[in-house]
Amino acid sequence: MLYKPRTQQEIDQIIQRTADAIEKRELEEVAIPFFETIRPVALVAGKLGGAALAFMIPFFGYAIDDYMVAFQEPQNIEKLLKIIEERRVARKEREK
Repeated sequence: MLYKPRTQQEIDQIIQRTADAIEKRELEEVAIPFFETIRPVALVAGKLGGAALAFMIPFFGYAIDDYMVAFQEPQNIEKLLKIIEERRVARKEREK
């Protein structure tokens, strides 16, 4: 955490925004394998990534830190995957 601690409610909002962006761009087929791949190393990657990406904050703002904090926990990645999968199934049902 570079800037401030996040509450679970703030983290859930970040997860929802991420799922919304993935759904809007119809990237479910790419996002699911990507997040499945990074889930086992999320904690370590989140810590190292937060330190490595600190220099990008002036360009992207503190939002980059929000995502690093949210997705360094494997259970948050699992929540995101569940949301993406549910939405993908619902969209396929609507298309039928």
